[in-house]
Amino acid sequence: MRPYTIIFSTMSVDGRIATEEGFSRLSCDEDFKIQHELRAWSDAVLVGANTAIKDNPSLTVRKAVGKNPLRVVVDASLKVPPTLDMFSIPGKGVIITTEDHNGEELAKYKERGIVIIRAGVGPEVDLRTAVRALFEMGVRRLMIEGGGTTSYRFLKEGLVDELWITLSPIVFGSGTSIINGERSLLQDLYLRELKVLCGGWVHLRYKVIKREKEV
Repeated sequence: MRPYTIIFSTMSVDGRIATEEGFSRLSCDEDFKIQHELRAWSDAVLVGANTAIKDNPSLTVRKAVGKNPLRVVVDASLKVPPTLDMFSIPGKGVIITTEDHNGEELAKYKERGIVIIRAGVGPEVDLRTAVRALFEMGVRRLMIEGGGTTSYRFLKEGLVDELWITLSPIVFGSGTSIINGERSLLQDLYLRELKVLCGGWVHLRYKVIKREKEV
């Protein structure tokens, strides 16, 4: 069993979530509201290690009514500092890493009350094991806020149910792709809903069409 999982992201017209220099301010007020409503609906919000370090997001609910979700980071190499905002505010923080790390390496996280999930060995976290562990913790609804590599890996493993994507009226020309992987996915989607936000942003909600082996 695994949580129902939604990827949320805002991108430029040319499919970028950040420039090469790190600029990523793409949302408008209505988009922020949708983002925070989805956080409030979710039991946990997950980001990759690079997003956690570069953006240092709190992943809390501020522009909607609801409780703060669990804050989760996927970090196979244990490079995220335990002092990140997502670990420093009241509530539970979770770090998902691999079996390769020992108790001494994990101590700095445990000292701050961060829950540790170890899933898989080697350079990458075993995402299937990780989401089963989250489910066992009571996570039934999972929101993924990036970055591009994390979204790619979850889609590749067939662990995503919906994509909520907001198109911002700007072109970057280069930068980080919304889905950033080494090989093509060719993942089919079904458009469930379309909204125009703030007079120029377009919010799209897609259902992921499961591949035959995933059904």
